[in-house]
Amino acid sequence: MGTSKQFPTPGGGPWTPLKNDISDYLDGDKNVTPQHIVGGTVRALGGLGVPSPGRASAASGRGTSGRGSGRGGGGGRTGGTSGGRASVGRAASGLAGFGAAVREGGLDAGLDALGLAELRGRPAAEVIDRIADRLAEGTDPTQYDLLTDALKAAILEAAALEEANGFADLDSALQSFLERHGVEGLVQSYLSNYVHARVWMAVENHVEMKTAGGPSAEAMSIAVANACRSHVESLIQETKEAGRFDNTDWFGRDGTRLGNELVAELEGRLKAQ
Repeated sequence: MGTSKQFPTPGGGPWTPLKNDISDYLDGDKNVTPQHIVGGTVRALGGLGVPSPGRASAASGRGTSGRGSGRGGGGGRTGGTSGGRASVGRAASGLAGFGAAVREGGLDAGLDALGLAELRGRPAAEVIDRIADRLAEGTDPTQYDLLTDALKAAILEAAALEEANGFADLDSALQSFLERHGVEGLVQSYLSNYVHARVWMAVENHVEMKTAGGPSAEAMSIAVANACRSHVESLIQETKEAGRFDNTDWFGRDGTRLGNELVAELEGRLKAQ
């Protein structure tokens, strides 16, 4: 993911045991797994959203500093998290609604569903950028960057586009993907990319300092991405098997509710690691 802003990794509270775990992982401690790093980061952040500017973003200093709490149920509280989480859920339901429309009537129908009919016939890169912009609109800048990067990555992964491919290829490729994987496949890709970007944004600065930017930092990023994807895959599979994706009006209240529930359930699973 290309969203990383190299924000300084916070310190104190739940961040102290998390940083210890990251250092131990980089030193080869097999008792620390990428799942531990992901869970500890989400707990320290207080969730998956990005707090609005001006609201508290530092984790609570009441967390224990013992190493074990980096893998337990404690953690900081982050101001504005629920609002940020809602924007993640809204983007998920909007992307699913777009996917459902494309599956039924092609890319033109998907653009119409988002109020983007003027993009018919435009280059694929412009279409994807505008779709992501529409689904992330109204969010604060950092949250917007995370959302749009994850949304664009999901659409590109689904379409498997080459840079020179055009609009017709985007249309047919998306329809083919949706026939094979359904809208849940699109949502799965989006959430996997978003969670990885959110976690890595928080810890990358510390990892880079510990590794001096060496190859172990990239290896850790890949391992964290795989851990995030594994959790998302499990959640989406269980949600699909429960029939919760069936006959959903993604642009209505049920769709919004399901998008928010998916993000809340994912947060809970990650914090439990």
